Amino acid sequence: MTESSRVYRELKQDIVTCALAPGLSISELEMSERYKASRTPVREACHKLCSESLMHMIPFRGYSIPSLTIEEFRNLNELQEVVEPAVAALAAERATEAQVKEIESWATYEYYAGQKNSYYTFLEWNRNFHICIAAASRNQAFLDVVRNAQTRLMRYYYLVIVVDSYGQELIAEHQAMVRAIKAGNPELARARAKDHLTNTRRRSANLDLRSVDLDLRSANYGADRLLEQEETGRQMPSRATGAKKRPSVTRRRKLLPRR
Repeated sequence: MTESSRVYRELKQDIVTCALAPGLSISELEMSERYKASRTPVREACHKLCSESLMHMIPFRGYSIPSLTIEEFRNLNELQEVVEPAVAALAAERATEAQVKEIESWATYEYYAGQKNSYYTFLEWNRNFHICIAAASRNQAFLDVVRNAQTRLMRYYYLVIVVDSYGQELIAEHQAMVRAIKAGNPELARARAKDHLTNTRRRSANLDLRSVDLDLRSANYGADRLLEQEETGRQMPSRATGAKKRPSVTRRRKLLPRR
């Protein structure tokens, strides 16, 4: 593994799990210190993540982690509803025996409701399950789209949209998709994937998007509760003293330590 690949993998994981909070600004120097790498591999990793919509470049200043928005969440869900049923149908036609076994293995994890570590492990298995189905379609374009959508959705499930109470439903739906793919039945696989996504939309609606919207705003602009702060500059004098107004105090967030 090259140094650039290592930084890319570790940085991407920190973004997906929200260890680097949505809306955070971060410089190449900070990332070099965090990931113990020179600036060239950091820059290469950041450019790749920018192309995947997981980072934004700020000219002459550094990079930022994209904020979470209801619009992006809905866009990704709509993309899934168009792409993933077609991918499941192709997987039913084209999957090798080894690929079917791999898909099946990612559908076997059962987590314990209410336990964060178990839930986070399930999120990783869920992502791998959908990516493996896309790989079995043997269509690289579909694989790229599904991998990117699933990865970007992970941030929402880590930070603001918890589907912990729907665990048994999700597992049952995954296993129904596996049976259709294993049977080599494209139309049944397409139907099961559609059912899964329809139910996903229903579950999201049950969470009440208005309350989620409030949570998202808190995640974007209230991430100070996740990150330590330090103030630079002096406190502004009271206007009651007649002193001139001073420029507003700038704040800079400290990064969370790496796990």
